[in-house]
Amino acid sequence: MPPASKSPPALPQRWSSGDVNAAIERVTPDVLALLQDGVPRTRAAIVAALAECHSREDIKRTIMRLAVLGRVVEKGG
Repeated sequence: MPPASKSPPALPQRWSSGDVNAAIERVTPDVLALLQDGVPRTRAAIVAALAECHSREDIKRTIMRLAVLGRVVEKGG
């Protein structure tokens, strides 16, 4: 039996834009707090650092949204 996950459940299989926006709103403060020291981190490092609090997919969506809005800068593809 797999160990119980500490992460909240991921978004449902079929989600609305409201569901996505709500997930991003929950994750954004933690991503920005992690990055506020100015130390560059890879997407994988950010996901790993926050995976105990948020679903990996929600973290990835949040990073993409923040990059589109210019709140974070993605480097190296």
